[in-house]
Amino acid sequence: MAPPSAQTVRLKPADPFDLIRWLARSQSDPRKAVAELVQNSIDADARVVRLERRRWRGGPALVIRDDGVGILPELEREDALRAIASNIGHSRKRGLSPRERQEQVVTGKYGIGLLGFWSIGHRMEIRSRVKGSPIVALRLVEDREKAELVRLPAAIGGDDTYTEIVISELHESAARVLVGRRLTDYLAAELRGPLLASGISVEVHDLVARGTAQRFFQVVPRRFTGEPLDLPAELEIPGHPKARVELYLVRGADNPPAIQVSCAGSLVADDIAELRALGLGGPPWVGCLLGGLIDFPGFNVAPSTRRGVIPDAAAEAFVRALEGLRPAVEAELGRFDRQRGAAAGRQVMHDLKRALRGLRSRLPQYELPRVPDGAEVRAAQMPGGPLEISPDEATTGADDDAAGESEAPPGEPLALFPPGPLTAVRIAGQDLSVSPGGERRVTAIPADQDGRRIVGDVSFVWSVEGNDRLSVVGEGARPALRAAADARPGLAGRLRVFACQGERTADAEAAVIIADERPAEDKSGFGIPDPELVDDANGLWRSRFDGERWQVNASHPDYLASNADGRTRFRYLLALLTKEIVQRTHGTIGSDAILESFVEILTHAERNLRDSGPGGRGTG
Repeated sequence: MAPPSAQTVRLKPADPFDLIRWLARSQSDPRKAVAELVQNSIDADARVVRLERRRWRGGPALVIRDDGVGILPELEREDALRAIASNIGHSRKRGLSPRERQEQVVTGKYGIGLLGFWSIGHRMEIRSRVKGSPIVALRLVEDREKAELVRLPAAIGGDDTYTEIVISELHESAARVLVGRRLTDYLAAELRGPLLASGISVEVHDLVARGTAQRFFQVVPRRFTGEPLDLPAELEIPGHPKARVELYLVRGADNPPAIQVSCAGSLVADDIAELRALGLGGPPWVGCLLGGLIDFPGFNVAPSTRRGVIPDAAAEAFVRALEGLRPAVEAELGRFDRQRGAAAGRQVMHDLKRALRGLRSRLPQYELPRVPDGAEVRAAQMPGGPLEISPDEATTGADDDAAGESEAPPGEPLALFPPGPLTAVRIAGQDLSVSPGGERRVTAIPADQDGRRIVGDVSFVWSVEGNDRLSVVGEGARPALRAAADARPGLAGRLRVFACQGERTADAEAAVIIADERPAEDKSGFGIPDPELVDDANGLWRSRFDGERWQVNASHPDYLASNADGRTRFRYLLALLTKEIVQRTHGTIGSDAILESFVEILTHAERNLRDSGPGGRGTG
């Protein structure tokens, strides 16, 4: 039996304007509608777009003006405006390929952006002039089928080419969200790609702001914060245009970070989790503190709202490409975890203590913070057992014995000529004290006749007189002074050192006191505290002391910039610690801002030295 013959039926709306009404009502966000109008200005090669909130005929209005080439510039003004009003749903952009849309940063292709004004206000007037032509205006009214074309008088000295859109009788809900700062921030995020690609200047002037409220805003493309992942900038998607990838690890933000997704520069998802129907709702894209942007111009986007993507072959290819990128993203997250551990690791603490050793004895005017006794004891371990760290001695590391005999101490001024022969020696600190059963470092400082410290080729002999419960353990310039466990507190002795350089000799002595044991409630000494990394992405502070804790903002841009290189990170932490010591010692109202500026300049210099190649690194 022959199959029944098929008939075709041409689809058409029963009421065309009813379809237009549905399209217009599908755009519910007035900010998105404004962004569409600004996008049209960018598409018209405008260099400056000016948005104004103002009073218009007694009510609130929004004015958008640009200096682009104009609406269909090849046509007469009446014909151009009649064309856009009578061809709803058709756009010249529709015929562009995804690659062409990416190159031109043009995302509209449905020809319905004109209707977005329904979500903003009751009336819209589009004024157009090209190359000194007469000014023609297209007047549209919300939910009204017919529009008007009128000629307007040209202002004296007015621009020869411009497009101006006036939306008046703003809806109350729209007027609340289209205020200066909120509109500026929205446009900066929504149009980030087109703004960066075009270099256009977008200004918001809030002429109805009251009192001293800010009236002028510059729309600056949003810059992502956090630690950038070292990934290829472009992602190959077979059979489709390349995707652009810009991802960051964002710690400490008030709100969880999210990866934005865009199509040729225009956002289609504020959070990649919105595309979970494509299989993109899990790690590492969601829940791993990742933020940033992935732009794929091959998406087919839902009309009018421009949110979400159509799950077609292009979307499936995009998902497959991200799966191929997953191992590289996970490797980068692992690298950041290892860097974070190294930033507060034992080597960093050793380097900080080494850099500031001798500070308390050489520069006693500076107030070091109090730190838990155990931390300093562990940092000063030696084969004979733990050393007691007293307020009269700088903190040191385990390797300082050898370093102290071969290097000048930090802060020692550089001399044009080497020091002369041995003339004198002294023991750092006065009235040394040590608890029963405890130990502490003692230091001999040999000097020439001008008082300059002699480094190397000096030998030392130590002894204790007047108290047989005291002894010296070790050799060289920095041995340990030990008190027996049964030493009686309060008894004194004399510590002596004999220095020899060839045939030249010198000696010195210092009083030693057997100190009372510390009360149980006082378990603190002075020294270098361990840094505690805190994530405060929105905080401007770099470091601070919180009680006995030294906190470092690990989400500050300066910390993130220094974190990729171990030496740069160490110098940054050293600058922060120096800032805190000076603030504790000489801090007054306002001095914290001055010290922060000092660190800011140092960090800027470090970046330049690090980025200047081998010569720059050699100066660090």
